[in-house]
Amino acid sequence: MRAAVFLALKDLRLLMRDRAAAFFTFVFPLAIALFFGYVFSGTTSEPLHVAAFVEQSSPAATMLIKALDEDGGFKLTVTDARAAGEQLVRRGEAVALLIVPATYAEGIDGVFSGGGAKLGLVVDPSRRAEGAMLVGKIHEVAFRTVFATVGDPVQFARVLDRMEDSLKASDLSFTDRLAIRTALTRARAMSAQGADGSAATQSQSLADWKPVSIDIAELSMRPGVPANSFAISFMQGIAWALFGAVLSFGSGIAEERQRGTLVRLLVSPMSPNQILFGKALACFVTCLATEWMLVFAGMFLFRVEVSHWPLMVAVTLVTAFGFSGIMMLLAAGFRTQGGTQGAGRAVLLVLAMIGGGTVPLVFMPPFLRVASNLSPFKWAVMAAEGATWRSWGMSEMLLPLAVLAAIGVFGLTVGTAMVRRSI
Repeated sequence: MRAAVFLALKDLRLLMRDRAAAFFTFVFPLAIALFFGYVFSGTTSEPLHVAAFVEQSSPAATMLIKALDEDGGFKLTVTDARAAGEQLVRRGEAVALLIVPATYAEGIDGVFSGGGAKLGLVVDPSRRAEGAMLVGKIHEVAFRTVFATVGDPVQFARVLDRMEDSLKASDLSFTDRLAIRTALTRARAMSAQGADGSAATQSQSLADWKPVSIDIAELSMRPGVPANSFAISFMQGIAWALFGAVLSFGSGIAEERQRGTLVRLLVSPMSPNQILFGKALACFVTCLATEWMLVFAGMFLFRVEVSHWPLMVAVTLVTAFGFSGIMMLLAAGFRTQGGTQGAGRAVLLVLAMIGGGTVPLVFMPPFLRVASNLSPFKWAVMAAEGATWRSWGMSEMLLPLAVLAAIGVFGLTVGTAMVRRSI
């Protein structure tokens, strides 16, 4: 173990002496994180995935849900409980949760009596741009459904009749009664104009009518956690930090093998396993250091907060272990430094791009999200997000951690055996 540690320290010193390698390992990931943090926009051409929860079923609520489901701008998932809908938002599977309260139907009936229908919207704070688009779309669809309900002369007359009945039983003054009856008369006249086909007149009469209001709230991943673009981009930066570390040490092993340095090391008292363990340890330490560099830079400079510190420690350890295995596989696959750098850069670049290193996973089209499962970078970014702004628990973190651990075991076992045969 002591010999392997000394060998790892030697490789780390060589890395720091190589300015280009040190730049792409430590500085470039930070630059990527800052770049995407500033230019990142949460727009998408895909239908907005929205979760919906109806507190109490009613014809008005059913009409609204049906209209949203049939609208081409939405991909709707109706949940049985509010907590289930919030969980979809927290996992990034939905932009927001639409809440149709139990008083929605009563609000529709009272739109002309000073009241109105209310909806609730709980938005993913990291997707505010999409949330703003969503508010406009919901207003549009809700207006259509409300107008379909009260715009029907028969249904509208029933609403006005109920209002007049309630007016008779009230204890309002004569002046207030007169004002309300005047308003009801005008509402009946407006309905008659619409029924006569005066679309222009009807549109003008309803220009300022806002029958539905939306109470917007951001889903709190954890009290006190500010979700901003840097919370996403700094997790993307981790992918590029891992990219630089794997490429540097993978090509380093290939260079030493090509120059015969590994052969000279074999005549030392160190065993082949100690030599390769030292190489993997150096990569592990570098991956760990760059991950925590990004975490602390995000915390102190851009208010990126860690929601679960023990899980964050586990994520960085398992991620560094997994990518040490990838480094060993990369070193085993190519005999020369040029081959390792060229082919390795091409393979890792594609995996990093589809794994969330450029476009955030939540904004990828469906087919790319499926393809991203093949990228180890995807699982590293997901795990990092889970321990920061997504506030995942251990049950949700098990899958990405298990995948990264399996990659590490496979890579170190198979890669080490292949490198030993090629020395």
